[in-house]
Amino acid sequence: MKKSNIIELDVRPILASGVDPFEAIMEKVKVMKDDQTLLIINSFEPVPLLNILKDKGYTYETERPDNGVVHTFIRKENKDTSTKIVESAQSKPNLSFDEVEVKFEGNLIEIDVRDLEMPLPMVTILEEIEKLEDNNALFVHHKKLPQYLLPELENRGFSYVYKDVDSINLKLIIYK
Repeated sequence: MKKSNIIELDVRPILASGVDPFEAIMEKVKVMKDDQTLLIINSFEPVPLLNILKDKGYTYETERPDNGVVHTFIRKENKDTSTKIVESAQSKPNLSFDEVEVKFEGNLIEIDVRDLEMPLPMVTILEEIEKLEDNNALFVHHKKLPQYLLPELENRGFSYVYKDVDSINLKLIIYK
């Protein structure tokens, strides 16, 4: 990847304040010129963001210059790419939350990410789904429906159902 005319964005302070840096990153991407490269400095590789940008015609490269520091370089591809239309990760719409819960009864791995700081809920969920054995599902207690996680679930072949408990509690089941 050609790394020239670099625009730098360190998202670690944004994350430390408890805010999702997605909007700040997308604002930088929106104003980037074709000859510019966006350098995102973070403590982890922003996989869901990278998949979204890849679908929009961007390429990326990741480096780890120091322990706990990740540099992600993002650049617009020269070729014309059409936006990929992704169906909802909820690819089995005939199953209700209760039906999925019954289907995986005894095979639900349960985690609670409600008290984790950004970006740990998403990182934790992605780590846990990779460990799921066949015929198991992940039951997640979350504050809200994690919108940036949903395309990543689809990319990895997972489906989900959810149920609102109240305004700050949601139950989410992720399964194949």
